Amino acid sequence: MSRPPESSADARRARRRPAADPFMPYEDVLRARLPSREDVLREAKAQSAQRRLRRRQGVAAACVALCAGLWVWNPVLRERTVSVAAGAPRAWTARDGTVIALDSRSVLTLQRRLRTRDLRLDAGQAVLTVAPNWRPLRVMAGDAVIRDIGTTFRVRRAGAGAQVAVLEGRVEVSSPAGRAVLDAGQAVDADTLRRMPASVPALERETAWREGRLRFDGTPLAEVLAVLDHYRAAAVVWTGDQPPDAAAWRLSGDYRIRDVESLIDSLPLMMPLRIERRPDGAVWVSPRLNSKK
Repeated sequence: MSRPPESSADARRARRRPAADPFMPYEDVLRARLPSREDVLREAKAQSAQRRLRRRQGVAAACVALCAGLWVWNPVLRERTVSVAAGAPRAWTARDGTVIALDSRSVLTLQRRLRTRDLRLDAGQAVLTVAPNWRPLRVMAGDAVIRDIGTTFRVRRAGAGAQVAVLEGRVEVSSPAGRAVLDAGQAVDADTLRRMPASVPALERETAWREGRLRFDGTPLAEVLAVLDHYRAAAVVWTGDQPPDAAAWRLSGDYRIRDVESLIDSLPLMMPLRIERRPDGAVWVSPRLNSKK
């Protein structure tokens, strides 16, 4: 049976029908090899999360480096300088519980740092009863560094150097000369680490100024005059031709610092001395000419 001829309309529709897609046979293969829209979105989210993680890790590393740098640098967080006038020792309790006593004519700078408690003694002497704290306490005096190991100790400036003595507990002293550990009743020259004569009773007597008192126990007159000079704004000067007789002129007793002037006036009653008060406030001390040593 013969096929009927196509009408002109059918021919036109056939011509308008698009040609078959040449890639259609490969569609399944391409789908298997190319990611889907969901896969693309998932990959984009994963990459974005990785970038955020790397940024956070970078910030964290920078913070760690900054903290490590600050820890090594140990910056000052708070600073305070205390100056004590002649004849006016004072004591107070710091925020960390450490009791600080400053003698007459003393200057102390307190620094609260990131990882330490630092004190710098610029003049005079200080007695410290150190409170425990996670920040160790250090005292700088000249080139010496005194590190507390749980104790009560005295630091006294001596010219450009310093002297360290322990009343209770233990301290470590470091200087260009080396390192020394002191126990109660021991003293050292901080620059040379040379041991000095000391005992707990003697140190307690020497630091009686913490209680507003001066204690003498057979103390030679020259040392007594040096102590009185220390607790006055104006000088106490020996004007004799010869140094005081250390063997004969000695003083014992317990006196209040606020009564220093009365003590000076009473010296001629206890020793063959002459006292002259000068217009500038200075006191001249000399032997009585008619005295017999």
